[in-house]
Amino acid sequence: MKGLLVDVLRGKGDCTNGGVTSKHSSVIIVGPGIPEIFEVTPEHPALRIVKRWEGTPQEYIHAEPVEQPSNQTHTKSAGGNFIYSCDSRFRELVCAYPVSVHDRFDTWEDNERLST
Repeated sequence: MKGLLVDVLRGKGDCTNGGVTSKHSSVIIVGPGIPEIFEVTPEHPALRIVKRWEGTPQEYIHAEPVEQPSNQTHTKSAGGNFIYSCDSRFRELVCAYPVSVHDRFDTWEDNERLST
């Protein structure tokens, strides 16, 4: 699998609960329309770009790991980190601003416990 190399932007703390962006300073984005330039490796795991509408005039864009828990017992959410690249193809194909990464996975029980 190949894609575009991007940098991980993160704050001082880790809110990803061990998500992929807590372990890597750069990742490869893959998917339709993304140039296949860099090989996905254990050091540079794959994220896909997700674009959706949230009931507003603007679409919501986020990235998420291609490799995810295989069962439905986990919730997925933003862990506080972002991806971006100064490569002009990122701005043309994805967006002109850093993209939130949804790489925090909690069990439903953890989600309920942490939400109260």
